[in-house]
Parts: sequence; structure tokens; C-alpha cells
Amino acid sequence: MTAGSGLAAGLALAALLAAGAIAPAAHADNGRAAILDASISSDTDGFRASRLRAGGHFLYENPWKYAGVAVQTTRYSQGDFREDAQGVVGLWRDQRRDTLAGVDAEIGAVRVAGHTRAVGDITWRIVPGPATAVEVLASADLVDAPEALERAIGYALVGVSAERAFGERFSVTGLAAWQPFTDGNARLHLRARMIWLAMPEHGVSAQLRYRQYASRDDDVGGAYFNPETYRQWLAVAAIRKRHAGWMLSGALGAGQERSSGNGTQGAYLAEARAEGPLGDRARLVLRAGYHRAAGFVDAPDYAWRYAGATLVVPL
Repeated sequence: MTAGSGLAAGLALAALLAAGAIAPAAHADNGRAAILDASISSDTDGFRASRLRAGGHFLYENPWKYAGVAVQTTRYSQGDFREDAQGVVGLWRDQRRDTLAGVDAEIGAVRVAGHTRAVGDITWRIVPGPATAVEVLASADLVDAPEALERAIGYALVGVSAERAFGERFSVTGLAAWQPFTDGNARLHLRARMIWLAMPEHGVSAQLRYRQYASRDDDVGGAYFNPETYRQWLAVAAIRKRHAGWMLSGALGAGQERSSGNGTQGAYLAEARAEGPLGDRARLVLRAGYHRAAGFVDAPDYAWRYAGATLVVPL
């Protein structure tokens, strides 16, 4: 293990020990589970990211309550460009199954281009009443672009979102977040959704999604796409349905986007996810998606797609 990997392991284990210290004492008698996760993404510019993660939960009660640790490696490539990032993450989840109130966290670090960068996601969901939910969130990762990876540019994002239901079929969510980059740039993000449960018996909803961001610095040396302002709206049809112990969900959307210097053009998305039991003990999560939007790269026909699978096997 390199010095950077050792530092990453130390950070992840410290976060994990802290999580264990504040987790309920009832976790002490829980079991163990092995984790294997693989994901891949690619875009129309030929940029590809492939990640493999393996580890274990040593306090495993169910898919909504566990603690563990995992190591991961990611290969980034485009033409002759190659870059690898290795790291360690601590895993902790303690949420209610019905409302998801509680904490879901991944905290760790990776080593890339001679630098150590934080990675992970933390969501703390608070449900004060049947019609209201608030989430405090934070995340960190690398900027997925060749020059940004060579410069080891990372980012963090911290924000708050709120959700309010109006009756049984209509709800509204809003989010505000701040995203600082390690190169000195920063963005302010605003997002909103209006959701109408069109067919409750089938879990079908119609949604209007809006997001925008504004960058503090226009010039990032060409390391990544960085318009001064970006706006997007999408009309989305979504479904979420339980079948034979599996939770199945998907979404199809179309709309428009506008970024400074690029004018207005179409934006589209397609997403699918399935999570459920595999055999008597294992649990499998499958996910895939397609996004066509220039919010990531300065190209009118830019598209990004991803697929992944996570397998959890209690021991």
C-alpha cells in the first residue's frame, strides 16, 4: 500500500469508528456481510470510468442498518489517457425503512495523480411530520475529465433540501447547495421538483424538474466544462413499484437546457433501477441510465451513460 492509500485508509477507518461510536448499542449483536460493487460509465467523447469495490459490513442487520468498510479502484481512460485512483471508504447506514429517516453515509479518500482527495456521500434525513421531510447532505468526489484528473481536481458539495406534500398526490421539493472545487472555483446550485402521483395504484408519477448553477470563476484552464451559468428543465414520467420482494423504478424525461455561450438545446434522460433478494440470503442492486445534456461537456450532442451492480451477501 502506498503512503496515499495508507492515509486514505486511516481517514476512512477514523470516520467509521466515529460512526460506530454514535450508533445505537443494539448494533453490537448484528452479523456480517460481504460487498461487491462494479460500475462503468462512458460518454460520446470516449471518456470511460470503471470502478470495482469490495469490502464487508461487520455490523449488518438489514439493508437499512449496517456499518462496514470497502476498498475500491477506478480506471479512467480516453484515447491514450489513463489514470487510476485507489481508495478506502467507510460505510454506515441507519434509516427507517418506511420513511428513510436517519443517516446514510460513505466517507473515505482516494489517491490520484500524487494527491489524496476526499470522496463520499452523506445524507441525514429528518421527517418531522407525515407531509414534511428535510435532508442535510454532503458529498465529495473527483472531477471526471482527463486534465482535471491529471491535476487531481476534486470537489465537495454541501446543501439542504426540503420536501412538502400537499394532499395525497402532489408534492414539491427544493434544494440549495454550495460546491467548492480544489482549484479555487465554486458553484451555487438550486434545484426544484413538482411531483404529481398520477396513478397511485401503479406508482406512476408525472414530474417537472428544474436545476441551475452559477460558477464563480469562468476560467479553469480548460480542465472541465465550466459555463458561467447553466439551467435545465425536464418533464419526467416515473414509476416506482414493488413486485415479488423487488423494488423496481424507472424514469423517462425530456426538456431543454441553456448554458452561457451555448444557447438553448434539448435535454433527455432515461433511468432504471432494481433492488431485491437474490436467493435466500443475498441482495442485488442493478442500475443503469442515459443522460443527453451539455451540462457536463461543451458539445451540443453530448451524452453520458452508466450501469452498475451491487451484491451484498450476509455471512
